[in-house]
Amino acid sequence: MKIPLKLGQDGQQSTVAAAAAAIARDVRAVKSGDWTAKNNLVRAFQPLLTSLSEKRAHGDHGKHNRYIDAGKEGLFRAAKKYKSKSHGDNFQLFALDYIERSMNGIDQDGGLMSRLFGSK
Repeated sequence: MKIPLKLGQDGQQSTVAAAAAAIARDVRAVKSGDWTAKNNLVRAFQPLLTSLSEKRAHGDHGKHNRYIDAGKEGLFRAAKKYKSKSHGDNFQLFALDYIERSMNGIDQDGGLMSRLFGSK
């Protein structure tokens, strides 16, 4: 079921609808490898990435940066796999699962050096 866009008094799209349309446009562009679209997605999701990272890092700045990088990788993976017809129109909920899984991977594998040498 499609929900009609909320229009302002002057006929313009609401801010929420305009942001959702911009994210949908960027998701389509990321599939073709557009770097500007990737940058736009990261900017749109930066508050979420930062919040999730801060909750996991507990003040460790090195881990905080690794979590954000892993979240970005998950975001790009979600953009490549997203199909609006089969997953609905809410990319944000779809991407959250990929972001969380990518961040969980930091906790489980500990990084390249620990996988190579067996220390955490």
